[in-house]
Amino acid sequence: MSTSTGPRELLRDPPQHPRGRRTVAAAAALLLGATGISASTAATEVVQRNPGGLTAVGPVNTEHGFPAWYEDSGKLRTELCLDGDNPLCAFPPGDVPDPLKPISFPDNFPGEAFYMLAGSEVEIPGGGDAVLTLALEAAFANENPIPGDQVVFSRQRIDVDDAAPNTTLTFTHPYGTVTVDTDERGRGRLVEDVSPAVGNFQTPLKGDIGPFLRWDSGAPEGYLGNPDVAHTVTGSPLGTNFFEVTTSDGGTARNDQFSVMGKISTNTGVQADRAVVGGGHLDVFATSRGDQLEVVGQDGVFSTTPMEKDEGDSERAYARIAYTGAAPATVTVRNLGDKPVSSAEVAVTDVSVATAATYDGTALTVEATSASGTAPEVAGFGALAATGTANVYKGSFPTLAPPVEATVSTSGTSRTTVPVVVTGGEASPVGEDPVDPAPDPGPVTDGTTPDNPDVEQPAATAAVAALPGSVARGMATELDGSGSANAASYEWSQLSGPEVAFSDRTVARPKVVVPFFTTISATAPAAADQDPVLQLVVKNAAGVASSPATITLKSDDVVTVAAASRHRIGKELRLTGTALVPGAPSLLNPATSVNIYNTTSGTPVKVGSAPVDSLGNWEYRAKPGPGQRISSVLVQSTRGGEARGVVGTG
Repeated sequence: MSTSTGPRELLRDPPQHPRGRRTVAAAAALLLGATGISASTAATEVVQRNPGGLTAVGPVNTEHGFPAWYEDSGKLRTELCLDGDNPLCAFPPGDVPDPLKPISFPDNFPGEAFYMLAGSEVEIPGGGDAVLTLALEAAFANENPIPGDQVVFSRQRIDVDDAAPNTTLTFTHPYGTVTVDTDERGRGRLVEDVSPAVGNFQTPLKGDIGPFLRWDSGAPEGYLGNPDVAHTVTGSPLGTNFFEVTTSDGGTARNDQFSVMGKISTNTGVQADRAVVGGGHLDVFATSRGDQLEVVGQDGVFSTTPMEKDEGDSERAYARIAYTGAAPATVTVRNLGDKPVSSAEVAVTDVSVATAATYDGTALTVEATSASGTAPEVAGFGALAATGTANVYKGSFPTLAPPVEATVSTSGTSRTTVPVVVTGGEASPVGEDPVDPAPDPGPVTDGTTPDNPDVEQPAATAAVAALPGSVARGMATELDGSGSANAASYEWSQLSGPEVAFSDRTVARPKVVVPFFTTISATAPAAADQDPVLQLVVKNAAGVASSPATITLKSDDVVTVAAASRHRIGKELRLTGTALVPGAPSLLNPATSVNIYNTTSGTPVKVGSAPVDSLGNWEYRAKPGPGQRISSVLVQSTRGGEARGVVGTG
């Protein structure tokens, strides 16, 4: 079947492989070789690195919560391309919830956007093809646009299909060299994401992406290229502005045509660093390369005020503003030189200063000032009281043992520490004189037999801690029976469900592995099984057993079939969905796969299998696909979940 793709498709849709378009962060880190294939992947790795391609990140744009720009080593800056009507931004259908309205955060915002996205494809000597994706991507930890879930990561990905089975391919691209192992079906994959961490926008600077790729000539003004037109590029620091494959027997093929998307940034953004209240004034600090910065006024409190900067390349900006009445809770800084105008908001904080802390033998006395007029607190003792002098506070706290230092804070926003000075007090009482030792009387013998009654041992109670989420089949999970009371010994056993492997049945915290539900070699759907139920019995020091405690291992992942799945007879079969293990690590090893069965006639007939990527997405594509209409499917995961779905015709 043909799997050829056009320039735009290379950017976001590698054929017959999971799209990997959403990022789990949770704690996401460097994902290497997340292939989801069954053959050995020892050689699937990055063998030539390209550090230092990205050098700086701009301030966060409060309109969407992502950085205003990223800058490469050539001083070229790009911003997110967020014009849904502009084909140069390469949004595929469905990415923007309502394409008839402007993009806005969070109600009408895409699940992913890019500072740069580039792709190429090469035909492998001997058969098959490979698709390259290079990106600096903005996404969300939990897929949907939610404030506080923003992540940015650099990505390099290579998808191999229909190549020689069980071999190693070497790929050279603008940012380095990669080797990929293929499985028995001739498929292989490498994905490296550096590094999706919520709110930490510095991590992509550690990746291999950069400097930004762009057309070597004729690019649309203000953009790196046109994603609908394949073109030669420049930007590789290694002099490898191409995508090349070398097979294990020495065959080579090269493609210097790339699909490129990215918007060159002319904005500088603004970062509001701090706003401090003191003496009837607000001291506002900001960072920006722009020169037209202002603090937005608030009715009845203060007027809009321009910020000042030193001449030259300094990015520091400052304004001191007199205000009326109560201090505001927040202030907003705008960069009028940006189009559209960028802005940033920061909470107003207080300044409290501890001026003295003394101890007279009976009480700790602390004096402090508070710029806002809010009473400061002494850590571990309590609030200070007004003295009658403006913004000066004092308090005395009885104590027998003063601290070495006194820490003063106001509303948790400002904190200072001063040493405690001892000014007086009685000397501490001296201890009693030691008792003179008596002479050694020698051995004392008692010939009576002691009557030592048996000591009754307390009863043992078994307890098994609940697991935070589901168990990933095929991976070790630690059980915890350490909360059992008076336990001298442990004995784990299984009551029902598929047979579980124990690392040790006689310890408090054994590791267990639940077997896979099915394999990609299966030709028919697997029969449903039950979640394993395990039991723990403990014994006390006297060997008396407890009542059993049980735990049920939720071992099925959650599988979905996307409503966008389509079968256009004679053109393409495209099925997509997700398979996620609630509470499991983002990177599962071995990776999950799904088996897909055609249920149109009522009797399931296997269509094929697809790997699940590190973000929980799966995709199956075939061109031109089956000749008979598929209208419904059953999808079973190797990790126990299954789902049925309707396949559309559009």
